[in-house]
This record gives sequence, C-alpha cells and structure tokens, in this order.
Amino acid sequence: MKGFYCLFLIGTSFLFARIEDSFKQAPNKSNCHTMRNVDFIYMLNLDQRPEKFARCTNQLHPFGIYPYRFSAVNGWELPLETINSLGVHYAYGMPQDLWGTAYFPENKGEPHHEIMSVDERNYYCHSMSRGAIGIVLSHLSILQDAFDAGYETIWVMEDDIQLIQNPHLISDLIERLDSQVGKSWDILFTDRDTKNDRGEYVPCLGFARRPNFSPENQERFFTRTDISADFSKVGARYGAYSMIVRRSGMKKILDFIKSCHVFLPYDMDFFLPNDISLYAVNHDVVSFQVGSPSDNGGPNYLNCLDE
Repeated sequence: MKGFYCLFLIGTSFLFARIEDSFKQAPNKSNCHTMRNVDFIYMLNLDQRPEKFARCTNQLHPFGIYPYRFSAVNGWELPLETINSLGVHYAYGMPQDLWGTAYFPENKGEPHHEIMSVDERNYYCHSMSRGAIGIVLSHLSILQDAFDAGYETIWVMEDDIQLIQNPHLISDLIERLDSQVGKSWDILFTDRDTKNDRGEYVPCLGFARRPNFSPENQERFFTRTDISADFSKVGARYGAYSMIVRRSGMKKILDFIKSCHVFLPYDMDFFLPNDISLYAVNHDVVSFQVGSPSDNGGPNYLNCLDE
C-alpha cells in the first residue's frame, strides 16, 4: 500500500482477521452535532462514565456546541477471542528484541509480558492494556463512521477536555490553516501539546517501534516547526483528546492500522503513516483536563459504581 509497508506471513490465518469487524456503530446521529467548517463532532465516552460526558458538555453547551456521544468500546469487556484477533501476530523476519504483551485464556485474560518470539502469537506493545485496546477501537470506529458518511472535516474529542478559549475559534483556525498551507493537512490539534499531572507541556519527540512497520523518514518525529503565529507543523504528538481530522487523515490512519493491526496506544500510532500531515495550534483552545480520571490502565469506573 502506498506510503508504508507492513510485513505479513502469507498463508497464516491472521491475514484474514478484519479489524473493522470489531468496530462499533454510531446510531441515532442528528444534524445538531456540527459547527462552521466542521461536518460532525464526536465525543468518546464509556457507558460507565456519564459524569465525564456531562462535565464536558456543560462546558460546550453554552457555546451552542453539542457533540455526538459515541459509546466507546470498553476494552475491559472485550472477549479474549477479539483481543487475540486484533494485535500483531509474530512471524518470521520480525525483530527479536522487542518486548510485547499477550493475553492467554489459561491466564484468565491477565497480561503476559515477554520478548516477542513465538510464531503466530498475538502481541501488543509492552504493557498495552485492554483499556488502551478499547480506545484504539473507539477512535477507529469513529473514523470509519465519518469516512463512510462522507464527512470532509470532523472534530473528535475524548471525555477529558478542558476549554481554554471560545471553541468557535476552531472554525476560524481551520480557515486560516487552509489559507496558509492549503487543504492537504490531515490533523489539527486544538492545543499546543498534551500535559502531565502538573499541567506542564509534554512534547513528543520520537516514535515507538513496531515489529511490522519501519517509518521512512524517522527524523520527522523529532521536529516541530512554527509556520505562523497560529500554527506549528509537528512530526509526532501525544494525546488524542481533541483533534480536527480531515478526510485524508481518516483514510491514512484507517488504512495504516487495518494493514498493520493494533499494536501501540492510539496516540503513539496515528502519526506513524509516512505521508500524514500534522499541525497544532500555538495557543490552546481546547485542551486536556489535568487529573481527569482514566480507565485506560484499569476499569476504575468500578470503584465509582461501588460508592
């Protein structure tokens, strides 16, 4: 496939595992989930976390912005059969120095960590949680829904956003980026960088290895270039909590992960396609709520249900 390659062992069953068979649908959509220059607005939210969706929408509704609540894939509830159909199946010729995580029925679905070496064993990157697998499927499901719907520009949010400025600035910023670089960009992040628990920016300057893909221009992941007072072109970026995604970006990410399978957390994977074009605003508009509860590393919502 143009722009990247993946290594496959021809003849093995994992060639025929379709990631899209595990995608989730987006029912009951309406025409209220839109804004100027954005065809549709999605927000990922676990069914078990209604309070997180309410906190986010309470920020957005005063501005007349009503995101569509996408019922996120709960990785902690995925059957092991599904978990073991989505990852990278080890094959001859893949690196022999990468740690990976596998899930076995005999281990009651608990993660098993080892150096990747067993032929046809389903692996994810080291310590990839079931929650993180669900996040990948959630984002891909949204991209597939948007692509199938014919949308040209979408806004995808997770349920841990924090408004910094009037979110309608995003409509103007899309126009400005179009005028400055043309319409060939794929993703625009609505803040400068993700943040740590102290609220400090955490730039991504590098990439994580995959066993079945090697990026062509690896130096791009270490670069960030200001192109104007409004925008920077970035080679890599952590955080997928607020992204404007163009149709071209939807296709590049979907094609990449469908071909190379799920291996890394979503925000370490979406920037790997060789020809993807990423930009970030220089002044935060919609960012991340520091300290927001997460169910990535474990089903922490269970503690809330017990209270």
